[in-house]
Amino acid sequence: MRFFSFLAIASLSLSLITACKNEPKGVETEHGYRVVNHTNKEGAKPKTGDLIKVHVSLTVGDTMLQDTRKISPEPREVAIPDFSQIPAGRKVPAIFDGALMAAKGDSITIYQPMDSAFALQLPKRLQNEKYMRFDLVLYDITTAEDMKKVQEESTARFAEIQTKVTETVAAYKAGKLSDKITTMPSGLKIMIEDKGKGEALKAGTQVKTHYYGALIDGKMFDNSFQRGEPLPFMLGAGQMIKGFDEGAQQLNHGGRAFFFIPPALGYGDKAEKGSPIPANSELIFYVEAL
Repeated sequence: MRFFSFLAIASLSLSLITACKNEPKGVETEHGYRVVNHTNKEGAKPKTGDLIKVHVSLTVGDTMLQDTRKISPEPREVAIPDFSQIPAGRKVPAIFDGALMAAKGDSITIYQPMDSAFALQLPKRLQNEKYMRFDLVLYDITTAEDMKKVQEESTARFAEIQTKVTETVAAYKAGKLSDKITTMPSGLKIMIEDKGKGEALKAGTQVKTHYYGALIDGKMFDNSFQRGEPLPFMLGAGQMIKGFDEGAQQLNHGGRAFFFIPPALGYGDKAEKGSPIPANSELIFYVEAL
């Protein structure tokens, strides 16, 4: 049976919330959901625009349908949207409304009246359940103000990184880096600046990297520095191109390196329409493992 992803569930367009004789206990949120706080930790609560780290499970009746822990042991990072920007006719997602009532370290349960469209995807024995239950643990909060500072710092580094990559690409094309580059059996070439003093990046774990990607002519096609947000991904799970995945596994947390990725380990001999990367392109990535 096919179920929605975590973010898709969070974005469901909900039916009108109605009163129920068997209404769950707890406190009602601003938008009509019921929240039970099992821990009641002290401390600041998140606001719209903040970034939160959470684990969430979805249960209907006696059946758990989804649990983010089964996807990754690392908590999910999710930005709480500006509720005023949610289109008219759509409800504020239950998990976000509930999260506003939790402090760091809290474990809460959010009860959402069953959505009729979602119920049709469930086994018949669950289709008459009145509630969907989200169990959420809030691990951390990064305020919008702190995120803005991080973004400003990252953006300020962009010019520095761009100069560094441009110079390295020129040196690579001129054959001046041969003694600094290690060629892997796969054909991937790596130039490690600093392997990093943290634990090794391991396949099967979620990692974060800042990166700057350029073509062999030095033209940048993507980077995370201007966005101010490192890229999270599951290492070794095929979420990244093969060369990036292999290169990252040569680093420890805190490491820095250049990856010179041949087409076979990149995007191959096909170019997607509108892509800035031509077919058969060698890719050069500057990568910082956080």
